[in-house]
Amino acid sequence: MSSCQSTGGMTSTPSLAPVRSEDPAWAHARAVPGARNNTECLYCNKIIRGGGITRLKHHLAGIPGDVEACKNVSEDVKWQMKELLNEMKKSKEKRRRIRSEIGGDIDLTSDDIDDRNSMEGQSQLSKGKGKSKESGTGESVGGLSRFFAPRTTPGAQPSIKSSMCSNEMIVKAKMAVARWWYDANLPFNAAQSKFYQPAIDAMTTIGPGFKGPSLYELRGNLLKMAVNEVQDYLQQIKKIWNETGCSLMADGWTNQKQQSIINFLVYCPKGTMFLKSVDTSGLRKDAETLFNIFDEVVQEIGAENLVQFITDNDASYKAAGKKLQQKYGSFYWSPCAAHCIDLMLENFSDPRYFPLIDDTIKKAKKITKFIYNHGWVLALMRKDFTKGHDLCRPAITRFATNFLSIQCLLLFKKELRQMFTCDKWIASNHSKSSIGKGIAEIVLEDKEFWVQCQFIVKVSEPLVHVLRLVDGDEKLAMGYLYDAMERAKENIKARCNNKVSLFSPFTRIIDSRWDRQLHSPLHAAGCFLNPGIYYSPNFKNKNEVIRGFNSCVMKMELDPDNQDKIIAELDLYKNAIGEFGHSLAIRQRDKINPVAWWTQFGCEVPTLQRFAVRVLMMIAEQRLPVVSLAVLYGSREVCGFLRKEAIVQPQFVLDGGGG
Repeated sequence: MSSCQSTGGMTSTPSLAPVRSEDPAWAHARAVPGARNNTECLYCNKIIRGGGITRLKHHLAGIPGDVEACKNVSEDVKWQMKELLNEMKKSKEKRRRIRSEIGGDIDLTSDDIDDRNSMEGQSQLSKGKGKSKESGTGESVGGLSRFFAPRTTPGAQPSIKSSMCSNEMIVKAKMAVARWWYDANLPFNAAQSKFYQPAIDAMTTIGPGFKGPSLYELRGNLLKMAVNEVQDYLQQIKKIWNETGCSLMADGWTNQKQQSIINFLVYCPKGTMFLKSVDTSGLRKDAETLFNIFDEVVQEIGAENLVQFITDNDASYKAAGKKLQQKYGSFYWSPCAAHCIDLMLENFSDPRYFPLIDDTIKKAKKITKFIYNHGWVLALMRKDFTKGHDLCRPAITRFATNFLSIQCLLLFKKELRQMFTCDKWIASNHSKSSIGKGIAEIVLEDKEFWVQCQFIVKVSEPLVHVLRLVDGDEKLAMGYLYDAMERAKENIKARCNNKVSLFSPFTRIIDSRWDRQLHSPLHAAGCFLNPGIYYSPNFKNKNEVIRGFNSCVMKMELDPDNQDKIIAELDLYKNAIGEFGHSLAIRQRDKINPVAWWTQFGCEVPTLQRFAVRVLMMIAEQRLPVVSLAVLYGSREVCGFLRKEAIVQPQFVLDGGGG
């Protein structure tokens, strides 16, 4: 920064700032020798005659008047000068007001005003009547915001005082934070918290002498305030359930103490929140018991707000979900899409029907297990052959991991064969062991193994793509799942050269799982309302998805008048009339997500627009909670407080709080 450079020259030149002048503006100018109150700008070398430092500030700030604006000054310096002028103006007004209050001609210095301001601020804080309040996200919503510069880039813009600090002072301040960090044994990624920089900004606003919260404050009033803050945020999420609808998800699992627990999560466009957890370890998990538990949760949310209820594919869960759907009739039960697709992949490797695929997967596991259980072999592979790439690719499900690992083996087939014939391998003890010889024999001599790997990738890869779709965050899967499953089946047929004997066993598995478990009118409606799919000339199932759409309208929209409005407005969408037919709307069908498209171009059909957004915003699989007290405030002591206040269940805090 040019100001920093000029500062270094000022120390050796007698013609710089007047003695004892501490105004920060002098870092950007020098005094003209022999000319009183004349200054020279360091950026444009303009001589400013008269007015001293005040006219210089106007010059640097670019304020029109009796002095020409500097054309070379940076935006940061310009903003700093404006702030200095504003502070000077406020200081004058403050002195004038205080002078009028005491009725005298006493000349108050800026130090007097600062003392008075600080005393007023302390009295407000001590009484707890301060109007400024900061939200949990670190965004100031009150008085503190006036102390910060406008943010033009991520991270806070430095204040006038901090911009004048030397590098030595900055390093010293950072080292003070680092010593506390290391002593408290905090994880380094805690510095990426969105609350980190706002906390520093708030402390530097108060200035030197600020005392951090004590142990008793952290575990007492401050913790209660933070909990209230999060609860207020959760209430904001709950308010929009009626507008956009929501999905209820039941996530059953067993903790380390072998307790059976069901976590209930609620998804809406605002976010996914943890609702409650129920300990079912002492209960019999039959359909009737689960139905009673689920029914209580549905009543807590409000059946009118619910669009779908998602569970896993267990028979008792399915029976309870179907019974719940029949009782209320206004929402759908759906199995977790990711779990359902994983079961399809599991059937692909069922040894009863596909023994060759099962045998190939077992051989692939032998290869990866041997390599990853021997550090020397793993290092050899990564360093000399795969350039750091791995063979095991973690995935969301167990069977998807198996198929992805086979893809990797096939991708690095050449490199693996080279590794098991290189001099280093031959000279090693591993090549002489019985297991090492067996692995090398599979890689080098078992041609049937590699042929089967190619076939497995052929038939599984399209389904793995669908699994990535429903588990990813890039797209809302509800508008794409129906079409994605149809495309996956067509892709498998094409990869098998349309030979019925090859593809039919796999497409039958997909159809069986899809028809009996996963498919619902909600998926068909989502496909129908997705403009990128519905308007595509290659889309063939329009009649089927329209039937699903009609079913959703009758089930989800209980008001007959609104049902009639939706059907009346439907022709504009189906025939691309009005806003739907504009060239911009046509171009954006594939470029933006369906919800954004309906929000932008569906204004002429408000009832249909609201219904479309309600359907398309739903998700197709279970998600972990992203908004909960235990997640946001996850220390052991915080969890203890939450249990004490009965805010969350003990099981969730102790074992599931980290998601």
